[in-house]
Amino acid sequence: MQTQSKAAYKPFVPTPKSLCLCGSGVHFQNCCKGRLPGFNNDKKWRHAAKQKRWADMVRHLRADVTQYTIWHLSHTAPALAAKPELRDARLMKIDIEALSDYVENLMWGYSRRGWLKRLPDVLERLKRNIDDPRWHAKIAYHRGICALWAKDRERAIREVAALQPISPEHDDVDLLQIHVDLHGQNMGMMERLSFFDRIRTITTSNSDKLQYGGAWAFSILLSGDEDGARQAFDEVIMLGRKLEAEKPLSATAETWLCRALEGAAMFARDATLFAEIEARLTHQLEKADAWTPTGRASILRTLGDCRRYSGAYAEAIEAYRASDELLPAPELRTFEAECELRSGNPDEAFRLIQAVSVHKLALPERLDHAFTSFYIALARGDKSSLRDARELLKAVKAAQPYFETQRLQHIVTIGEALEALNADESLPELNPIIAGLKRVSRYVMLQPNWNGIGINGNLIIDDFIDYTRERAKREMDEIPTYPAERDPD
Repeated sequence: MQTQSKAAYKPFVPTPKSLCLCGSGVHFQNCCKGRLPGFNNDKKWRHAAKQKRWADMVRHLRADVTQYTIWHLSHTAPALAAKPELRDARLMKIDIEALSDYVENLMWGYSRRGWLKRLPDVLERLKRNIDDPRWHAKIAYHRGICALWAKDRERAIREVAALQPISPEHDDVDLLQIHVDLHGQNMGMMERLSFFDRIRTITTSNSDKLQYGGAWAFSILLSGDEDGARQAFDEVIMLGRKLEAEKPLSATAETWLCRALEGAAMFARDATLFAEIEARLTHQLEKADAWTPTGRASILRTLGDCRRYSGAYAEAIEAYRASDELLPAPELRTFEAECELRSGNPDEAFRLIQAVSVHKLALPERLDHAFTSFYIALARGDKSSLRDARELLKAVKAAQPYFETQRLQHIVTIGEALEALNADESLPELNPIIAGLKRVSRYVMLQPNWNGIGINGNLIIDDFIDYTRERAKREMDEIPTYPAERDPD
């Protein structure tokens, strides 16, 4: 008896008038159909990005999203329909992570095109591409990122609120990162450290390893454990140097290594480390076409911090002002004021600090502002300024024990200073207080994708392609094999 031949493989093909799988809201026949199959879409969008042809870039990025979705619907989805137990297999997770990477690229393309307002609707349409709660969680994450790009943290919290409770045991780095960014200020130290440790342990990104290793070290520092923090900084720096010896660090990874070097340099007052940071950041700034204005502003701000901590106050002011020209930020005036104070110019420092709009500052910068106002008022020996500084200190509360202890001590010192002025006595000595000048608390910032740090097309391409290739290789090595299904004889 002749056996029945196996049915021919039939890939999933969208109908011409169905909405395109790229999320554009346009019919498939009028959108991605003419670019599929497109084995060179990745090369085409990278080439378009280098030439800043944003419209062409978005078209090819859309085709990438559509093509991968078709692959999923042609292979993984039918396998799951036949064997539902495979839903928790590694293959499904790979599809979710890979398509999320394509969507992240698409989001960056929309941002370069000036279409940020379109993204929430695009992402809502993309929810249907993979029928899995983990994919829907990824979409919520990306919608949260859109809200953060728009500087709307409240909307970001609402977008992510629909997700299941996220704990340090979660295995999705993206969701762990955005949870820490949105809720980290309200976490206790041990909870926050648990998230940092989880991220740096499971991530495949060198940049993440350095960022959250540094975040761990700074958190230890702000808890008051300087010996533990010193050891943690050393471990991050050793990791960074090891990774760099294996392969040049990406731009983002090098900026996070500089932050860790800065922490270690503050401890040791090590001129060699400060010089290394200066050299690394200056080299990044020389890559004229690599950074957006936001990215250059971020590097200049970090360079200003390095110079401020090393005692190069005039040079720090120069860096802060250059950063402010690219991306105005009121807290930079606070840092300038501190530099003027430590240069022996308390009146100029007072002029600068008075011009800062306190209501425009986020909590960490508001605390910085209150501390610096206190130092300036004490240096000037002015009763009115001291009282104003006391009110500023009373109006903020630090989440970190290190800063909260300083805040309370400064309030007490102001009371002592006012009593001394009334009694015509000498003020509490200023230098020991300034020697313990606060350390910037915002060392942990969300960088869930390359757009977040302001990298231009060429570096996005190099960083992202290297990262995804390495991750894909690791994940392909872990894919289990399943016996092929056979039609009955």
